[in-house]
Amino acid sequence: MKKMICVLLAVLFLLCTASALGDSLFVDNRETDKVYPERLNLRSEPSKNGAILGLYYTGAEVANLGAENEEYTKVEIGGVTGYMATEYLITLEEAVARYGEGSGFGDYRAAEIDLSGLWMKEVSLLAAREDGAQTLASLANGTPVALVGVLDPWAYVCAEIDGAKTYGYVPLDVLTDVGALKVCIVAGSRADTQTILYDAPNSKAKEIMRIKNGTACFNLFGRKEGEWRRVRVGGISGWIKYTQTDNLVEIGGQPRNTVPYYPLLMQTKKEAMLYSAFDDNALSHMQLAKGVKVEVLAEREDDVYVRTFEGGAGAYDCGDYGYMKLADLSLAPAGESVGVAQADNDDLPVIVLKASEADAEMIGALCGGAQVRIVEYTQTDYVQIAMNGVRGYIPKNEIRILSGENPEISDRIPQRAITMEEVTLLDEPSAKGKKGETVPVSSRVYVLGKFGEWAFVRYAGDPNLRGTDTGEDHTGFVKLAALNVPASSTHLTAFVKTDKVNLRSEDSTSGEIIGRARTDERLRVADYGSEWSVVVTPDNVRGYIKTEYLEFE
Repeated sequence: MKKMICVLLAVLFLLCTASALGDSLFVDNRETDKVYPERLNLRSEPSKNGAILGLYYTGAEVANLGAENEEYTKVEIGGVTGYMATEYLITLEEAVARYGEGSGFGDYRAAEIDLSGLWMKEVSLLAAREDGAQTLASLANGTPVALVGVLDPWAYVCAEIDGAKTYGYVPLDVLTDVGALKVCIVAGSRADTQTILYDAPNSKAKEIMRIKNGTACFNLFGRKEGEWRRVRVGGISGWIKYTQTDNLVEIGGQPRNTVPYYPLLMQTKKEAMLYSAFDDNALSHMQLAKGVKVEVLAEREDDVYVRTFEGGAGAYDCGDYGYMKLADLSLAPAGESVGVAQADNDDLPVIVLKASEADAEMIGALCGGAQVRIVEYTQTDYVQIAMNGVRGYIPKNEIRILSGENPEISDRIPQRAITMEEVTLLDEPSAKGKKGETVPVSSRVYVLGKFGEWAFVRYAGDPNLRGTDTGEDHTGFVKLAALNVPASSTHLTAFVKTDKVNLRSEDSTSGEIIGRARTDERLRVADYGSEWSVVVTPDNVRGYIKTEYLEFE
């Protein structure tokens, strides 16, 4: 009797589902994570033990081939047949009732065709998951698409072709994320940190190469998204282990200089070959002449993965990518301008150091808004700058990198001054410096910084430098005593003459004591006054201090 009841229940279940056979159903993952949205598994069998054939985003439309059991429904999508969990499949009517018209349900996930570093100009949208399948359309670099599902190593996408939605397959490697998640920069905790790229997102994965700090990566899509991270460096794709995903900083719409590291710049010692595949001399890509500059992005045994230096430091969407022998490269000399930096730390001066370390000797300070030449981005938190013959280092988080066609320049400009006598611009803060332009008496100059008893100035109609051309900078060092310049441009840093001087909340002895300045602390001067000055301590405490207690550098 029990067997008869079971048979009747099974027949009734099949009869109930038969009316929907052949109709469309829609994936509804009901996800809450908008950064890494859920995907529904398509399995080879109607159980949790079935192999995963693909993963599909909310809105994916599937053909209903009938309920297999109480938990799984047999479906077909994009020519692939398998089983999906019934509880995450809904009808169009249910979707409208649940989300409403025009809710965006069915828009899948935004993606973009990006072929940077892949040695190809367009990719075919294929009818099936094989290279010889029918081509439905050709998608150019930058084409927006909707990602419907991930089927390693393919992506099932929807592209708008001639005004109509066309579904097909493209290699997963050509598809990048969009918006703030599109590009990330490798930035480990130390300058020498190396982030490992693996060939799969599991414990048995093999190492592909070690990515260096400063390298830009495209965020790709993959099976264990959110745990491991699938990225592409130039033309090489792989996985970064969840223990190192904190090393990836999403650049989004931020300026490139918000991330402290840039790739190491090297140059070829002689003519050298750039290969498109590791350890395969048959796949040569191009020959580089002697002295060609490249950025070292990753290491693999005795080879390095590089980008030819085009479009500026840290670029990711230009230049040629490939492998070459590390022995064919040497450090590139930092002898020419590779960009312009603008001092931008609110109203505070930017300290210029002798080396790229926080406790290095100070050689001077730049005024807020001052523009100087960058000669090296370095693998540290500093860039190396050149002020004619003087080299120094300034923090990357206190400057704007003025690169690109329309850089965002700070409104702040250096203080103007007037020459009180005829002066000659020198290439270093010394009377022995090489002589440059002569500036007549009563001429206007911009004070870019202070270096002891010398000022670094620009003698021109405006304070802005031009690109990487150093021929028309009109900059040099002159004695401060030869300038009629406000004290705010000459009193940039100071020490206290006696220990534990009170730092107050306002310019009065009745002001609240908010800190104390020690004799061995360098203070930055935000505003100079004859009686009270505004200073900032190394702990970033801002307050007023009596000017009589200060000794200015």
